[in-house]
Amino acid sequence: MGAKTASHVEELHRQHSGRVYGYVFRRLRDVPLAQSITNDVFRIAWQQQKEPGDDALAWLLVTARNLVANELRAQQRRRSLVEKLGSAELSRRPAEPDGTSHEVREVLATLREAEREILMLAYWDSLSLAEIAAILGCSADSAKSRLFRARKAFSRKTPNQMLKGGTDHGQH
Repeated sequence: MGAKTASHVEELHRQHSGRVYGYVFRRLRDVPLAQSITNDVFRIAWQQQKEPGDDALAWLLVTARNLVANELRAQQRRRSLVEKLGSAELSRRPAEPDGTSHEVREVLATLREAEREILMLAYWDSLSLAEIAAILGCSADSAKSRLFRARKAFSRKTPNQMLKGGTDHGQH
């Protein structure tokens, strides 16, 4: 790999490392693990000789999404193994404050994975419909419809006392 590839990856890292890290952290809630996976995303970009461009952020986030999914599967396998062996109860990961209330997290946990994912892409990662569509592998219109349905599902499962908290959820 040449100096050109290295400079491209340095530029990708400069432009997008914060957003990639934020994406990974919000899903795993573990700083060292999020840093490691973010580094892996840019290592893969270097190996694939990825160049900066309009699709770069979407490509990086799809790569991050795949690595997060791998990590979550590995974590599930470890939990299953611990349970099978009858070991001590797993300790929960400490939650780091990111401004998301416990109540919002509880509602998100009740949603289907696809609904939770699109809401996180839109609101936590602040991605446009075009970027969301690229990550999900669908059209922008389809992403818009999915986001609309996910918002409705979130609203249906939100306790009334949260809705009375002074925010108008219908104007997003």
